[in-house]
Amino acid sequence: MSVQSGDGADMSALPFLRLLVAGASTVTLVPLVSLVCIYNTKPDFIIKAIRKVVIWRAGLTVKFVTVDGYRFAYAERGRPTETQPSIIFLHGFSTSKDTWANFIKALPRNLHIITLDLPGHGDSDRNPNQDLSMEGQANTLRRFVCAVGLDRKPLHLVGTSMGGGIAGLYAATYRENIALLTLFCPLGVVPPVHSRMMKAYLEGRNMLVPTTLDDFREMAQINSYRYKIGKLKLPDKLLYCALADRTPHNDFFQKLSDELGRKEKWDVLQRSMGNICAPTHVIWGREDDVLDVSGADILREGVSNCRLDILDDCGHVLVNERTRQAVKVFIDFREQVLNGHKK
Repeated sequence: MSVQSGDGADMSALPFLRLLVAGASTVTLVPLVSLVCIYNTKPDFIIKAIRKVVIWRAGLTVKFVTVDGYRFAYAERGRPTETQPSIIFLHGFSTSKDTWANFIKALPRNLHIITLDLPGHGDSDRNPNQDLSMEGQANTLRRFVCAVGLDRKPLHLVGTSMGGGIAGLYAATYRENIALLTLFCPLGVVPPVHSRMMKAYLEGRNMLVPTTLDDFREMAQINSYRYKIGKLKLPDKLLYCALADRTPHNDFFQKLSDELGRKEKWDVLQRSMGNICAPTHVIWGREDDVLDVSGADILREGVSNCRLDILDDCGHVLVNERTRQAVKVFIDFREQVLNGHKK
């Protein structure tokens, strides 16, 4: 596979390898040559390796469950208890279960946690006939919840972006066992202010399916406020590997994007939010360029018993930009609800 930079950036391996061995006193020739070969022939392997490492560091174990011939992939830590609702985390568009690894790593070890690969993402199956609408994905999620035996237990459902929209729709539809709901900048409401991504989309540009390194940099800018303002440095070599990892899946991502982008679906969560009865926590980054923060007030006003926290100096990927602060308000909300305090 060949990935070209829109500005002709040098794609040699050496600067990236210097990053990998920074601080090491010696490097043997064989590992160095191996890294050069991997970078030049299979750059996506580097991203896959990073994913495995962050999953392992969070204490998660990757597992699979098959329902009616469909295989779900997920990572799990801990076991269900009688005193603490289990937590299921749902990632956003074109990412995977490892999105939540750093966040989960910061959570108490006594919690039972699952982070799921949504349909077509990560290691879950990709079915060409699958309903990719958020309503369809919420129904698919139900099959997973039943398969792992959590349909009759109190559940804390958490989602970000697309995963937040799916979590909200699930909570509005399958209300009986949702004890708590947390939505990070969820898709499915129509903010009164258009984000940078939405403005581009209305002009016919899809910023979420990059094909060049320039495209990928722009996608990183709208997702990460710290990257946009230069506080987060992501070497082009790392961006190149990430682009190589996702490019083979662009047809699927484009199909999913087309489904989510249908105008009649823009407010799918907004239309259902009145059916959510679980205590709800909405968390949004003030500098979000993907889904504007003005959508937060829609949920605060439309969902009963809803708490809103807006985090400063972060964008759409706030679970990774402001992990400690996000974990703090997350745990505070959970403890208040479980201890019977009113939001």
